[in-house]
Amino acid sequence: MSFLNLVALWTAAGVVPALLILYFLKLRRREELVPSTLLWKRAVQDLQVNAPFQRLRKNLLLFLQLLVLLAGVIALARPIIQTTAAQEKSLVLLIDRSASMNALEGNQTRFELAQEQATRLVKTLNRTGSRWFSFGGAIAQTRVMVVAFADRATVVSPFTTNTAELASLIADIEPTDGRTNLREALDLAEAYMAPPARITQGMEEQNVSTPVSPETASKLLLLSDGGVGDLEELVLTSSTMELIRIGQTRDNVGITALRTQRNYERPEILSAFLQVGNFGPEPVTTDVSIYVDGNLWKVRPHVALAAAPLATATQPATAAPSEGTTASLSFELDLDHAAVLEARLSRGDALALDNRAFAIVPPPRKLHVLLVSAGNFFLESALRGLPLQKLVYLTPEQYEAAEASDLEVDGQSKYDVVILDKHATARLPVGNYLFIGAAPRLPGIEVTAEKKDSGPVAFMWWDETHPVLRHVTLEYVYVADRLLLQMPAEAESLIEGPDGAVLTRYAKDGRHFLILTFAIEHSTWWRKPSFPVFAYNALRYLGSGGALAEEGASRPGDTLRIPLPLGADSTALTRPDGSETTLTADASGLTHFGGTYQVGVYRVQPGVPERDRFAINLEDEWESDITPRSNLQIGAQQVAEGQAIRVATPEIWRWFIGVALLVALIEWYIYNRRVMI
Repeated sequence: MSFLNLVALWTAAGVVPALLILYFLKLRRREELVPSTLLWKRAVQDLQVNAPFQRLRKNLLLFLQLLVLLAGVIALARPIIQTTAAQEKSLVLLIDRSASMNALEGNQTRFELAQEQATRLVKTLNRTGSRWFSFGGAIAQTRVMVVAFADRATVVSPFTTNTAELASLIADIEPTDGRTNLREALDLAEAYMAPPARITQGMEEQNVSTPVSPETASKLLLLSDGGVGDLEELVLTSSTMELIRIGQTRDNVGITALRTQRNYERPEILSAFLQVGNFGPEPVTTDVSIYVDGNLWKVRPHVALAAAPLATATQPATAAPSEGTTASLSFELDLDHAAVLEARLSRGDALALDNRAFAIVPPPRKLHVLLVSAGNFFLESALRGLPLQKLVYLTPEQYEAAEASDLEVDGQSKYDVVILDKHATARLPVGNYLFIGAAPRLPGIEVTAEKKDSGPVAFMWWDETHPVLRHVTLEYVYVADRLLLQMPAEAESLIEGPDGAVLTRYAKDGRHFLILTFAIEHSTWWRKPSFPVFAYNALRYLGSGGALAEEGASRPGDTLRIPLPLGADSTALTRPDGSETTLTADASGLTHFGGTYQVGVYRVQPGVPERDRFAINLEDEWESDITPRSNLQIGAQQVAEGQAIRVATPEIWRWFIGVALLVALIEWYIYNRRVMI
């Protein structure tokens, strides 16, 4: 505890000797002649002024009055409760607002508790009007920076001594449903703590840049439940960190995965795969319900889950799931239309946002495909094995000579997908294209070289998470002749070879392209079972507008790539909470939205049919495992755990005023009862 007004403390303390002097003053007595002093012993003892402390030794009223005076003096000095953080010259508050911080602790969320702790802390710093008793000097004020983080970090306030404003800024921080990413928050804090480089005139001549007035290393105060998934990647350079651990509860059951897939032979049949995990300390049972467009379709009752082991600071309890803590469920639906599918748990727990998961299901359909080729047995064999509605063949010459009405309607391709085998062309109505061994003739796309007779090469890397390459195995695939392409910066490479991109995705002006730089017959791929799988994935992807979302939903914080209808330059996006925002399309007819901080379904209007709804799910075991962690270690440094601030206000002078009034009441009662000791 310390005081905001030490001058008042020392000034008022001078009243204490005055009270004692009043008790030492003698009464002015009248002299009287008496025959004897036998009955006046007490009066004679009262005249013995040479022993004043003997007289004070048993004076209860004086003791009570001293207590009243002392409490009043302390109240005038404005005592405050100081934390260890309040002693720092520079302080960075890292406030966790990730998904697990939405867990309930009583009637408040962990995030709300973290906000309260941060607000209480800043109120103890740099109090307005506070003056320390010093000989002409001034005490240095604490500089505070606030960073809020989830999957991304945001600077709420740079370093400032205006802590009165910080309280309102902290109150305005919004929680998110994203994953915890402490690394970006630390990088931001380190960047703000790094001193700016200042160059003097002499330094300019010598071409030397040296910091002047370097910043003092700050103390980092982390307000979090400790569920940080990237501890092993973190490094603290010049700072120390302290954890204010938020939360106690562990009880949570959540949906960790939801996937949907239509039947290969019968597209009207939809299979849904679901995984549910128990992260709490007790075994539980829950009902799992499936809803289609908001209507209950089926319930799987009494799904039993065993108790989860206790999580550690470096891994969730589900990193190596124990038997029975998770359950995998599958459902089969007869669904002949597009729909929003929702899985829902009936059991309530501390974290509600992982009790629901959504999937956007496209309608069943068989594609109309145009193959432009001079003849390719391997490609035609793979296409004939796919469940296509119609497959049309044209030679390159027939394609170029065809009437516009044979290929397009109102500028749109008549076919869901056009495959061009070893044929480069600029005749590209708005649509979806798969180029094999060739490239579209568009500005920004250039064939820089042709590799021939250079010997077979293998693929170096491929994005197996992309829907085009899902379940596609490319080991031991060798390519001989191939093209080297120069692509626009916005093109996405899906397969890399030793000379550059081998498979590229590109979108421009409503057209969507997959460009494979080698012919199938010039490789060993046609022998592999993965080639028909690739053909199936590529046609499904392009047939859904070239921007097909994975069967599962995106995660909070992911960027949505939203195609707009032809001729539309903007669209209105509605978030799960009902709020709206307007998005503007770029030159390619796409718009992007990165504010996916809420779990649920996002809708756009106007939008491309089947691409106007997007699902965002948590599906994160780190965030669903809400067990508060302690004993965090970053590199070789152990993160100390601090005590939470438990008072609503740092100034406690009201307590001393209350004590003074209570003691004064007792003194008045004793005086009126004339109880003297």
